Amino acid sequence: MRRLFEPRILFRSAITVALLAVLVWRVDLTEAARALRDANYLFLLPAIISFGATKLLVAERWRLMMSTFARLPLAPLFGILSVANLANNVLPARLGDLVRVQVPAQRWGVSRARSAATVFATESLLDGIALAGLGLIGLALIDIPVFPSELFWSVLGLLVGSIIAVVPLSHLKLDPGWTERSIVRKLPDAPQHFVEEAVPHFLDGLAVFRHARLAAPAIALSFALWLIEVGTFALLGRAFGIALSMPAWMLVMISANLVSAVPVTPSNIGAYEVAITELLKALGVEPAAAAGFAIAVHAFNILWISAVGFTSMWALRLTFDDVFSLRTAATADDRATVATVP
Repeated sequence: MRRLFEPRILFRSAITVALLAVLVWRVDLTEAARALRDANYLFLLPAIISFGATKLLVAERWRLMMSTFARLPLAPLFGILSVANLANNVLPARLGDLVRVQVPAQRWGVSRARSAATVFATESLLDGIALAGLGLIGLALIDIPVFPSELFWSVLGLLVGSIIAVVPLSHLKLDPGWTERSIVRKLPDAPQHFVEEAVPHFLDGLAVFRHARLAAPAIALSFALWLIEVGTFALLGRAFGIALSMPAWMLVMISANLVSAVPVTPSNIGAYEVAITELLKALGVEPAAAAGFAIAVHAFNILWISAVGFTSMWALRLTFDDVFSLRTAATADDRATVATVP
């Protein structure tokens, strides 16, 4: 296993070094260090509170998405989400999100297919809807000649196409024995039984797009949490004396999350700093302040996620092996604390 991951670690580390070299080339690090030293860190306290509020809303939205098949308490869901975020800072390709599938399955017997649908399909689309909406507002209210609008519209088109595909899929009803009338019947017995059970469960996980009573609050929560995160960026910007309009901060927030969604380096170190620094410079921010802000915000993000993630691991009694190998032990007491919705 160690040999398998060593080349990947070396490759990602090389990318980190290259991106940091770009940052050094593009920014006077002495001035950036001065900006970090002179920042008003009193703004950190409200930023910590608002950032925590966004994660709590993500957990509440997740609880809502699973409400049609399991009634889970908010506190442990917040903890599991925090551990998954911590794992994403270590594992490539956002594999940490698998924690959100494995732990509910082991602790409370929740279907992995249903959880996977909420985490990888429903949540991604809800975030896409909110971010695309905020991005459109930002682009409409601010003029950035260097902003990659073609890429944005391509992503928006992909999002609309995904919604058009997923909404009808969420209404699909599969009768017992449906595998006998499809190509699945050609599979061996074991895979066929797995598909027969997993696919209907996966469709259950898309229930938000099936019921308006779930869709409305889920979309509202999505916009609310991202708007609060915009406020978090604005608060941290104030610490560095950066005054931008809210539409501009919307674009900064969206860019930061797009970079984080594709972790090309460990914890996105290097990629995050370069992307945010260049965007802020395009918005008219002085290079040293832009670099100082990017470095500080990324460090803030990593430290917050690490502190809350490790605390959540302790509170949930998860070990490193439970999280990173995706193995946990279910107990009768754990399963007794949750009501499963038929």
